[in-house]
Amino acid sequence: MIVNPVLAKELRDRVRTWRSPLLITIYGSALAGIGGLNYYFQTLYSYGGTQALRLGLMTFATLAVVQLILIAFLAPGMTASIISGERERQTWALLLVTRLSPLSIVVGKLLSAISYIVLLVLVSMPIYSTVFLFGAVDMRNLLQIVLISLATIVTIASIGLFCSALFKRTVTAIVISYMVTFFLFGGTVISAGVIQSLNMEKWSRLNQTPPTPFIVNFCPLVALGSALPEGVNIIPFARPVQSTAVTMNGQTMLSQTVPAQAKPLVPRPVWQVNLILDALIVLVCLGLTVWLIRPLRAGNKKGG
Repeated sequence: MIVNPVLAKELRDRVRTWRSPLLITIYGSALAGIGGLNYYFQTLYSYGGTQALRLGLMTFATLAVVQLILIAFLAPGMTASIISGERERQTWALLLVTRLSPLSIVVGKLLSAISYIVLLVLVSMPIYSTVFLFGAVDMRNLLQIVLISLATIVTIASIGLFCSALFKRTVTAIVISYMVTFFLFGGTVISAGVIQSLNMEKWSRLNQTPPTPFIVNFCPLVALGSALPEGVNIIPFARPVQSTAVTMNGQTMLSQTVPAQAKPLVPRPVWQVNLILDALIVLVCLGLTVWLIRPLRAGNKKGG
């Protein structure tokens, strides 16, 4: 079995420090504590009947949202210093003169960064398992949440790795990485709200609800909200309202003029579109990172 030497070295260095078990403990305690507080406040005055199902749904949604937010805070700081930190320690040149290709270096660095965050997600699975006691969530919902979390981890890690290769200073790389991450989580929702408000007057004349702007598909939180069970609407744009216009014979017809036999186009769920966009972002970031660290690329030829 061939093991990437960069990955093996990074994993050994990461798990040998006292910070690793401490971070796992803090992460698990924070997730369990927030879930416990949600359970306490939900059952403070009454509990029973259909409230048990509601409690299970809200606890599951709370845990999923909190976990994704924790990932957004942890991933940029753990990935944006990978390459720039090597430059500051003056060990990057030694890594480039090895027989490893730039792609192997980038993949090893990326896997070493996301493997630890994936471990945090796996540690949280026993906490999620308590939700099954209420009977409101099935295994399909849990697998979708895990898939979205893993895709978000890889996406943010790829962005942080690209920033680390683009900027020489670690502080700059971390700041830019956090800015991009916060834009994905919050800026996309704010931009969608502005776009929708600007189009509100035009669509109100047609007695139609403005369609959800496409930019919300980049937001991991919206994707997460669209994968939550029905009845949980805690994230805006998670259940996007689409216009009921359909296309027939090359012409777009509004709902008032659609024949009875015509069926409106059903859009894909936001989380599915988000996964496709995440894959594109990862490929672009990794490709640019490999190009930036190539020793013989244009601009790095001087000096041999």
